[in-house]
Amino acid sequence: MKLISYLFAATLVIVYLLVPAQAQTPRIVVTGGSLTDVVFAVGGEAQVVAVDSSSLSPAEAQQKPVVGYYRDLSAEGVLSVSPTHVWALEGTGSDQTLRQIARTGVTVEHFAKPESVADLIALVERVGAELGREGEAQQVVASIEKDLMNVAALTTNESTTDNTSSLRALFVLQASDRGIVAAGRNTVPALLFSYAQVANLIEHDGYKPVSTEYLAVSQPDFLVAPSHVVEAAGGREQFCAQSSLRLLHAARDCQLLVLDSMLALGMTTRIADAIQQVYTYAHASPSA
Repeated sequence: MKLISYLFAATLVIVYLLVPAQAQTPRIVVTGGSLTDVVFAVGGEAQVVAVDSSSLSPAEAQQKPVVGYYRDLSAEGVLSVSPTHVWALEGTGSDQTLRQIARTGVTVEHFAKPESVADLIALVERVGAELGREGEAQQVVASIEKDLMNVAALTTNESTTDNTSSLRALFVLQASDRGIVAAGRNTVPALLFSYAQVANLIEHDGYKPVSTEYLAVSQPDFLVAPSHVVEAAGGREQFCAQSSLRLLHAARDCQLLVLDSMLALGMTTRIADAIQQVYTYAHASPSA
C-alpha cells in the first residue's frame, strides 16, 4: 500500500514538471494605466497579482497590490508578489530593472503605448489573444466602435447648429509659479479635442512649457485639466486662481473642464466617454 501511495505521489510530481509553464495559471504584474484598463476590460483581472500606481482604471484595479510607478520600478517590489509574467507598457522602466526581473525567470512582455483609436483596438486584440479571451476582446472592440459612432453622430448633428468647432481649448498639465505646461500635438488631449471638434490652442508636440505672453494673446475659450492636478491645487476655484493663469479670461471665469486623469492622459476603453465629456462641455459653455 505504501508503495502504491509513493508511486502515485511520484507520478503527480512528474506530471507537474512536464506541464509547460504556459499552461500554468499566469501571475501577471501589469504596468501602465492604459494596459491595465484593457486587461480588466477583457476580463483578465483574476490573473493580475499587482499593478503600478498609474493603473487607476477601472476602480477594481486599485484593489490590487501596487509595485510602484511604471516609469521607475524596482525589481524587489515587482518580485515581492511572485509573478510569472510582467506586462510592461511602453515607457516602463528602467530597462536595467526589467532585465534584472527577466533574469529571475519571469517573462517580461512589452506592449506599445496606444497613440490612436486604431492602436487602442490593436492593444485590446493582442491582450485578448494573450489571455485566451479573444471573444471578450472582440466584444470590447465592438463596444468602443459603437460608442465612437454614437459620439460622431452627436457631434455631426449638432455641429451644424453651433460654433463649437471654432472654439479653442487649452489642456493644462501643470500650472505653477514656474509657468504652464500644456498639451500640444500627438497627445491624448489633442486627440480628444480633434474628435470633439474643438481646436487645440497649442501647436508644439507633446507636453511642454508655454509662455504666458502667448496665452495672453491667444486666449483659449476654455481650459481642460486632469483631476489629480486640480485636486492638488485645492479644487476648481483654487486652480483657476493660480497666478500663472491670471492673464487668461477662461481662468478668470473658471471655464474649466476637469477630466478624470486616466481619461485625460491615457488611451482607455472609455475613450468615447472622454470625447463626449469634452464635446458636451464645449457645447454647453457660454463661449459656444
